[in-house]
Amino acid sequence: MDGREHPAVAAVRQYAAYEVLRRLGTRFYHPEQEYVLELTPEQLQQRIVVPTILQPGGADAIPDFAWRSWSFHSAHPLEHLEAFSDGDHPIDEAERVNDWIVANRGNRFRGAGRGIADVDAASRRAAELDELRETLGFARGAGITLHNQQQGATAEIDPSLDTPVQKQIAEVVARNLAMAPEAEWFGIHFGPTEFTTTPDLETVQWIEWAAAAARAERPGIAIEINDHTTGAQPSPNFDDLGCANQTNDAGRIDYYDLAFHTDPSLGVSVHTVMFYPLEGDARVYAQRSFAHKLCLMQRASAQGRPLTYFPEGSWWLSFDNAVPMYLPLYLATRHRDIELLRPLLARNGGSLTGHRMFDSGHEWGYWQQDYAVGLWAWNAELSLDDALGEILDPLCGAELGMCEGKAEALAVMHEVIDHQREIFLERSDGAGRPGGLYTYFAGEDDADVIAAASGLEFRPVRPSFAATMAYGADQRAAFESIDLAALEASAEAHAGWATRMTDLGGSVPPAAGPWLDEIIDGLAIVGTRARHTAALYRAVLAYADGDEVAAADAWARAEAALEDAATIVARREAAYRYPAAQTFGGGLTPETAVPNGTTYPYRVHTKTHLLTYWRNRHDEVATILEGGLPTDSGRVSIRDALADIGEPLDVTWPDLDALEGEVSFGALGTLQPPAGMLDTGTAPGVFPVDGLLVAEDRELPVAGYVARTSVLARTPRDGLTLTEPAAPTAQAVLSSVFPAIEWGMVAVSGQLVIAVDDDDDGVVEHDATFVTDVVVAAGQFTATPITLEIPVALGSGGLPVAVTLRAAVFSGASNSDGFGDAIDAEGEIEIDDLVRALVELAGFDEQGALDTLASLLGFDAASPPATVPFAARFALTGG
Repeated sequence: MDGREHPAVAAVRQYAAYEVLRRLGTRFYHPEQEYVLELTPEQLQQRIVVPTILQPGGADAIPDFAWRSWSFHSAHPLEHLEAFSDGDHPIDEAERVNDWIVANRGNRFRGAGRGIADVDAASRRAAELDELRETLGFARGAGITLHNQQQGATAEIDPSLDTPVQKQIAEVVARNLAMAPEAEWFGIHFGPTEFTTTPDLETVQWIEWAAAAARAERPGIAIEINDHTTGAQPSPNFDDLGCANQTNDAGRIDYYDLAFHTDPSLGVSVHTVMFYPLEGDARVYAQRSFAHKLCLMQRASAQGRPLTYFPEGSWWLSFDNAVPMYLPLYLATRHRDIELLRPLLARNGGSLTGHRMFDSGHEWGYWQQDYAVGLWAWNAELSLDDALGEILDPLCGAELGMCEGKAEALAVMHEVIDHQREIFLERSDGAGRPGGLYTYFAGEDDADVIAAASGLEFRPVRPSFAATMAYGADQRAAFESIDLAALEASAEAHAGWATRMTDLGGSVPPAAGPWLDEIIDGLAIVGTRARHTAALYRAVLAYADGDEVAAADAWARAEAALEDAATIVARREAAYRYPAAQTFGGGLTPETAVPNGTTYPYRVHTKTHLLTYWRNRHDEVATILEGGLPTDSGRVSIRDALADIGEPLDVTWPDLDALEGEVSFGALGTLQPPAGMLDTGTAPGVFPVDGLLVAEDRELPVAGYVARTSVLARTPRDGLTLTEPAAPTAQAVLSSVFPAIEWGMVAVSGQLVIAVDDDDDGVVEHDATFVTDVVVAAGQFTATPITLEIPVALGSGGLPVAVTLRAAVFSGASNSDGFGDAIDAEGEIEIDDLVRALVELAGFDEQGALDTLASLLGFDAASPPATVPFAARFALTGG
């Protein structure tokens, strides 16, 4: 093929060749796995004259979307990342990805991505990919990143420089276009992070400066502005254009929708997330629905503004394919979007010209929605059945049309889709949230929980096991009759569908096996997920009721479900299309992770392989059923470290052979293993804990404090109010992550005791207990400055993420009854800790985290301080 042809001509030649192969039954499902029929000469002659659904009647066709593409997001640790970023890695996988795009009638190239390679290797691969692009006949674009601080990206504009911003923009635009002399479009990315914004008037101005600079260099070049989806960020100077987003009461447009307030000749690429369509409830990314996105597109199309639609085929992290979940629902919602957008197509007088699919992995059936979208982007009139029929074609083998096995599989898929639509989109959970039941199927990282608690919610999070154990009678009844009943019914339904698909195995051609097995495993894992989660909740509720028999029975069901999940995942891993090292290689901790060129230390299916989103729930329930914290093999657990006078201490020793040594408790005496309890006497006091244990050639130091006093108080997890930092977002985030705190005042020694209750169970450990001297005068106490480390979450590898408070001074009322209503605190928070929290919990790189904190806390990111001021009030309840 002549790579110098115009891309459109080169594409047509290839589409024609692939159409011939499609007529012969070939299906280009996955870049690494195609379905190819073996045909007799008679079957070949029969098929070659029958047009496929992409060429109805055999006539020439004009695609409904002029631009058709898949993103294969390069900031996520996808399987083929190295092939796109490292010249020392074979290029074959990158070639097959782009061949797959052409085979499915896409016309935008997947080019070089981020990676770990050195500059030379990265440059070589970028050049090789550009040569491949020309050979395959893909067009090319260019662009500018005005702001970006997440996932390893860097902004190209720096307003702190002496060079005026408009001049910077013009220079960057000129440079980037010079590197792409044949560019047919110019993309403009704006927005720093999904948490933060930039001034709205300035932002619109920067976008228009960039567009004007591009057109000055290349008159007539198409402009594409990204329109992300984060809500609840109203822009003070721009209205909502009559498309209410429901995220604010002021009728203001959300920050990313500022793209629609630019010059109407500038194109906008509209991004939505997860499986939610352009209608109905979508309580994700602080949105209420994506219906306002459709409204904005309709109004923009009436103006003639060029439009691209950019939905997702997965939101990997903790939401879907990494759990794993198999979600044919994506097929239905992406098709519904196409139906809603048909009136905006050029053939109907509109200005919708592009469709781009966001991708973060293809295993567990996630290739299905990508394959289907390739059909619909070419012919928007095709039905959901048309796409499902092509996906299920292997069940008929060489037989044309519908066959018995395909008809049954099609019926199952429709039932699954209808069920998932109803339970994941439409039905309310016991808390009254439409679509809220999906939270039980999704996983959760600490970042999800923190975001939800701080008002920066990506998606609803499930109620904690502890919260459900504390439900009142009405709330408990609603939870069991709605949420748990739905989980158990869904488990049974998915198991039934998996059985029906399995029963087809003996009646379909052998070549259909891999495609059928993937669906069977997908249905089985969803049913198992529902069964496991329901059993865990049943176990803790029975435990709360004191019903040991029911708790044990439910726990046995949960353990069986976890074993089943491990079996299903292992079976599917054997069929993955990429090597294990690229799919789930490495671990979650810094010691076990394998660098992959992204800000994530693991691969797209590492947590799938480790069953991270199953074991975290399972282990939490194990802890509850055991009556406390699980023991660490190298740690002494001393509880309750802060309690009323006379309460004994429970000591749990490390489970190690030949454990020797002793632990001193100050005036209370000493203990040696295996003694498990210590009498604390009848007097108040603060008692230092100190000791050294030896076992298995290991030395295990023990240190901390225990205290006994009648002056006790507690700050619940939501009891912190910050006054500094002053930024509302910073206050919301920090307030949400602080754990519960236990307080004690020991008058005889003049000491304040501060104990961190990170699992919120009202019982604290010796090594999470801090002591400082106090001065009491005129009914007020003031403590000596203290430095303490407050755990706020667990990172991806289970390592604690903590923030350090330096020179913290605690003060408050002191009377004969103890504490007043609150304790005030002032001090400093370490910036390095906050940076690490954003890196560990939110996928930032270090510089992006620093820049984000600078914008929130008001310091210079180029010269950050070691600490920032901290001022807060801790509300108190009884001890």
